[in-house]
Amino acid sequence: MLWLAGLIQDWAAFCRDWRGHRSRLHAPTLCVSDSAATEPSLARQEHCFNRLLCKVSKRCRSVDEFQSSALVQPTTLIYAIRHLRNLTWMDLKDSQELSDDIFNALADNVRFLSYLRLSGSKMRDVTTKAVADLILAQNKDTLSQFKVIHGNNIFEDTSILKAIGQRHGRSMQRLTLAVCDLEDSGLQEYGPLCQGLLSINLEYSSGVTDDILLPILDACNQLVKLDLTETDCTQATIQGLSTIADSMVLPSPSSRPRSRFASMRRLILNNIDSPFTTNLFLPLADACPELEELHMNSILADSFQDFSQFISKMKRLLDLDIGNVFPEFSDSNLISLVDALPGLRWLSVANTQITNVSLVYLAEKSYALCDLCILGCDQVTKTGLLEFLDKIINKTGFKRLDITYCRLDDGAVAEIRERAKHMAIENGTTGAMEIEGDDQFADNVVDDDVEREEGEESDDEEAEETDDSDDDNSLDELFEAAETAEEMADALHDIDTSSSVIDLESLLGSFVSDTSSTLHSDEEVMSNYSDISDLEADDYGQ
Repeated sequence: MLWLAGLIQDWAAFCRDWRGHRSRLHAPTLCVSDSAATEPSLARQEHCFNRLLCKVSKRCRSVDEFQSSALVQPTTLIYAIRHLRNLTWMDLKDSQELSDDIFNALADNVRFLSYLRLSGSKMRDVTTKAVADLILAQNKDTLSQFKVIHGNNIFEDTSILKAIGQRHGRSMQRLTLAVCDLEDSGLQEYGPLCQGLLSINLEYSSGVTDDILLPILDACNQLVKLDLTETDCTQATIQGLSTIADSMVLPSPSSRPRSRFASMRRLILNNIDSPFTTNLFLPLADACPELEELHMNSILADSFQDFSQFISKMKRLLDLDIGNVFPEFSDSNLISLVDALPGLRWLSVANTQITNVSLVYLAEKSYALCDLCILGCDQVTKTGLLEFLDKIINKTGFKRLDITYCRLDDGAVAEIRERAKHMAIENGTTGAMEIEGDDQFADNVVDDDVEREEGEESDDEEAEETDDSDDDNSLDELFEAAETAEEMADALHDIDTSSSVIDLESLLGSFVSDTSSTLHSDEEVMSNYSDISDLEADDYGQ
């Protein structure tokens, strides 16, 4: 158990050093160009953390999930990969700059990856060959989830998607290529090889056209989620979603045709060039009868009357975004929408002409509403919003109201927030209601998606896709609870080194203590490590 003693010493030295700062906010940040970056406390923070990771990865060989952190040095990451040969889940989104050496280490040591998440912005010096080699090195049909965000530099040729399609076509279920340049990626050729796809997220990616997407839709009729936000797709894609494939063979001549996408639950069409018409969208209702979420922000339409025919066939809708769609959307339209879909849990009618009348009606008639966006609805007043809160607060589950750009004064926004807070306490509601509305006046009203990072999956999506389970013996709990060397020693006695998860964001969070103490001198701190280079050589084995 010598590794345990060394780990505790690292922890004790770090705590003594770090607690010289009053809190995280007062602690200096590590910046190469800053003279303070050479301060021993900052060097110790990074050194101790990387040494700790090396020791954990060396001893806990059964770990199969790894989420990196910006504090992990590339050499440490490679060292950990070489020891963690049972990895099935790898998230490198928050890593430092990645290199071919890291992907080569994964290709040489790991064979069972089912989940791989990358950040293209950290891969400026990574070649497509290195990523493709990693994918090809995995056992056939093991990779089921592949996610890249901001990947403008890693799809310069077809090698990555070719490797996915040919090596893991049968196992691939969720493909996220968000904010990527897919012009020469080979998506049209190799995407259809992944016939078992359940989720495709191509939001904000260039090079995604009807010609590229239609072959994928023809091959993948088990889709549950499709996100085409701000792509170059047009009404041809909507028609492709709505058309019954010729290959669908009916059990008997008298059988009813099966819907094209009977499993589709989430359809996101924000900002695509496809104006709403009944001839185009009514067949979509038949093709996706189980649809629960429809986001069509900024798809222009002539009248809500045509849309109401579509809504009448979509009885299972729970989330609906029609912001910036109907310029003349008024109280009567919202009232008819509520009557048709009283079970909506999330609704956006941003930049419409609604007033207090329909807003109060919504609060009275909807029974499951959790989130409402009325961004830019400047005919709604403080009085109407307070009445809305009075009526909605008694219904369990309402969490968020977006009143940004409604042209309310600061006093009105403050009063609305105070009323929401008071009512939540009075009704014993768990959790505070979120009222978005700091920005009330602007020349250019933007859509209601500004807070969400482009290409970033929602929390619900992450939970659904990773299917993580709580592990009573996880390493996260160890470092979250232990603030002193003594506490850490006690905690380590209860931890099984066969723990299967390393989440370095949680590990990093536990390293920072807000406890104030007397500042130790640099000499006192450094005396614990007279020769850091020797320690690094001992830990890294390099």
